[in-house]
Amino acid sequence: MTDSVRQIRLAPAGNTGAHTSKPHWLGGLLIVIVAAPACADEFHVSPAGSDSSPGTKAKPFRTIQKAADVMAAGDTCYIRGGTYKETVRLKRSGQKGKPIRFVAAERHKVILDGTEPVKGKWSLHKGNIYKTKVKGPFEQLFVDGKMMIEARWPNMRFDQILARSCWARAGEGSRYGKMVDPQLAGTAIDWTGALATLNVAHQFFTWTRNVEKHAKGSDTFTYARDLKGITHYADKTNPWEDDYYYLSGKLEALDAPSEWFHDKGSGILYLYPPDGKSPAGRSVTCKRRNYAFDVDGCDYIELRGLRFFATTFRFSKSNHCVVADCRVAFATYSRRITEFDPVRKPSPATAMEGDHNVVRNTAIAYSNTSGLNMLGRSNTVENCIIHDVCWSGSLTYLALYVKGPSGPGGESGGSVVRRNTMYNAGNAILNYRRGNHIIEYNHVYNGGLVCKDVALVYTGQPSCAGSIVRYNWVHGCRTEGSGGRGAGGLGIRGDDQTRRLTVHHNVVWDCGRDGIIVKGEHNRAYNNTVLDIGTKTWTGNYISLHTAAEPKKPWRRQFPLLKVQNAHSEIFNNAARTLAANSRGKPFPQRQGVANNYMKAGLMLGNPAKFDFRPKAGSPLIDAGRIIKGFTDGYKGKAPDIGAYEFAGENWTAGADWAEEYRKTLPPRPAR
Repeated sequence: MTDSVRQIRLAPAGNTGAHTSKPHWLGGLLIVIVAAPACADEFHVSPAGSDSSPGTKAKPFRTIQKAADVMAAGDTCYIRGGTYKETVRLKRSGQKGKPIRFVAAERHKVILDGTEPVKGKWSLHKGNIYKTKVKGPFEQLFVDGKMMIEARWPNMRFDQILARSCWARAGEGSRYGKMVDPQLAGTAIDWTGALATLNVAHQFFTWTRNVEKHAKGSDTFTYARDLKGITHYADKTNPWEDDYYYLSGKLEALDAPSEWFHDKGSGILYLYPPDGKSPAGRSVTCKRRNYAFDVDGCDYIELRGLRFFATTFRFSKSNHCVVADCRVAFATYSRRITEFDPVRKPSPATAMEGDHNVVRNTAIAYSNTSGLNMLGRSNTVENCIIHDVCWSGSLTYLALYVKGPSGPGGESGGSVVRRNTMYNAGNAILNYRRGNHIIEYNHVYNGGLVCKDVALVYTGQPSCAGSIVRYNWVHGCRTEGSGGRGAGGLGIRGDDQTRRLTVHHNVVWDCGRDGIIVKGEHNRAYNNTVLDIGTKTWTGNYISLHTAAEPKKPWRRQFPLLKVQNAHSEIFNNAARTLAANSRGKPFPQRQGVANNYMKAGLMLGNPAKFDFRPKAGSPLIDAGRIIKGFTDGYKGKAPDIGAYEFAGENWTAGADWAEEYRKTLPPRPAR
């Protein structure tokens, strides 16, 4: 490439694959312009460059957007080390075999930063609280790269973002639209106009509403009775007396290190620095951009080796795109749960919407909304790490949400979720919908941390038919119970009206109520190993396949209801102490299609604490299973073993192959 920026490529007529314009006459001559197929060019970007330069290695551009404006199919933009504060929008697509690529230059650390510095002069407000003027609005603040907490009650440190103990508790007399809490009176604050974050009623959704009425010293406040999704809980009584909430949006709540408050009227930012010392001379930044790459309607785009801070990527109506080897920290933030506002709108989200897209070897962390939304047909999420998401505990936000398109054929072209490590989430971790998806070799743990009635791996409805959940490690879901039951928390769940879901060769443990639960019909549960379910006083439902008639639930879409569930479902070769027919532990009927399940203690496994779930010599699981074509092929010995592992077979593992290395880069986290 020369030192002039290429605007149009030309090639001789007849060049294979060239695009020919419509002929037109000019001065008596017939003019035909033939554009050659894309010949790969390189562009370079550097913080030391200039957008008036040609974008060569010797004379790079200053912004990624400048490169994006001139790139065509087959081109690569090499981004040199440094910090870039921009939202890149693309104008054109790549082609099959000729993607448009944005790549971190070799051994260069490229940071796409969504924040801008707070530049005002700081002065002391009172005590350890300082103030300066900042134009708003903004919702997220950092000091020296560490996230601060918007002033709230009860107080919370950043390392407690998923701690249920940092929420206030509803008291006796609470009802829909009214929160009663004796501790509230002790705050000595009039909370009228504050923002209430409400994990109420069934507690698998959370809402944000303004406090309508409160008085200083009162134990009661009111909020609008317009919570979408409350369904049948609105007129109940006791369920409102075990709820959780917190309050924010008041300067008077600013009383702890790392807290801040921004007065939108005056523009004054108040900050209590982590060490109580003046923020003057330190890096204080606020989030200003949701997206560093916002791609709409462009195909064959690749992002590789980039680091995102307080910003993320979004692909809309885009196909055959790849995000690989990226690191995304503080991806998205929203103080309001806008999906449940009276006028609904989506919160910012890290997302790939389209078909045949891939996210691979990428970490996404510390998002108070979702981790990653993967929407469309035939997509892949592979070898990724997603953690510390959904701080509100609402099912609206998942660590990973996989969903096929609506309309005819939406159930086909399922996506693949393979070898990911996903952990620390306020609600469910993986939700897959509408499509015959494959969920395999994932390590999923520590979910449902600020909610209840939740499963770590979740689906439901007939549109999940054909999906397969296999070779996963799923553990760590213990919540309060729901509906008057004391223990909650589920591992793998096929919820209401599930059809033709296959769950096989998974290991599920450390859940409060159910290890594996599958409702509906024509489901299959084969060769799963389920451990440590329930409590000290209740064994729990190790595997549960409901048999009662499907209940009518008018608040969700209803398909034809079955009078009997799981009449034709198969349950073979599982190591599970109980097989239940309902959530209360009624034994599942022993009928045809239910056989070779080991329902006792004493599995004699290698070392479950170190993820060795293979049967030891002499285990009752060895050679005790039945042959299931396509599922137990290649078994060792006289017959297949019961459970997820063969005694002399492969010691398969789950999760991203770089999870341990990645974890060493994270700050230490105190025990919960």
